[in-house]
Amino acid sequence: MIDIYPDRRVVAGSPVHLAAHLAERGWSVSLATRLGDDPDAAAVREVVRRHGVSDELIEVDQRLPTGSVTIHFQEGGGHSFHIHKPAAWDELELAGELPEADVLCYGSLIGRSETSRAALFRLLADGRYPARLFDVNLRTPDIHIGTVKRALEAATILKVSDEELGALVDLLEVNVVDDFFAAAPDLEWLAMTRGAQGAELRHRSGRSWAKGTPALEVLDAVGAGDAFAAGLVDGLVRGRPGDEALTLALEAAESILGRRGGLPTG
Repeated sequence: MIDIYPDRRVVAGSPVHLAAHLAERGWSVSLATRLGDDPDAAAVREVVRRHGVSDELIEVDQRLPTGSVTIHFQEGGGHSFHIHKPAAWDELELAGELPEADVLCYGSLIGRSETSRAALFRLLADGRYPARLFDVNLRTPDIHIGTVKRALEAATILKVSDEELGALVDLLEVNVVDDFFAAAPDLEWLAMTRGAQGAELRHRSGRSWAKGTPALEVLDAVGAGDAFAAGLVDGLVRGRPGDEALTLALEAAESILGRRGGLPTG
């Protein structure tokens, strides 16, 4: 989608950020989304290709525009979003043959539309993806409880921010964080990001690791969570120990905090 800043428009969005950061780490990545038939779509394809991500699964919608988000900055480096709708990605179908993959990465915002929600559910029911990262992205009012529950049930890796953790606990009616493992039979790893306080990684076995972050000047936190997710996937799926995977994830997030935008510089 397109992020609309006070002074510019840039190609962004969690799927693009995550895909680009994984490609930078040597992964072969296909981005599944749907764009409008408009100039913004051409800009998205150019960025995707430039970062080494395949656009073979990108669909075109003749009716709806390419998705966009207006970003409002706050004091201290924070930000808020306004996600415009409807958008082309609300009609994502994924009706054709899908490629084999070691990892399937997905979020919960896709659940705001019945069409795109059905596409995600087909992916989750496919059974061909050994690792499945669920990156929680609760955005009021676009929260579909059924999507969140199904996404968690299928996940092997769960990533959630501290801001969303309480809401997720209430939404799923669980008592404590460890109950996520009971609610998700395949869940092996749970990562909780805590902004300037770092992050924590828990394993189903009960082991856990927590790391802080150095004091950094934050110019723009947009995309930091996506970079964290890419570092986490890269570490865990390649078989790194929990503490090493957490370090990789935090370093990835820190690498973009001192500049504008969530895409890697490479």
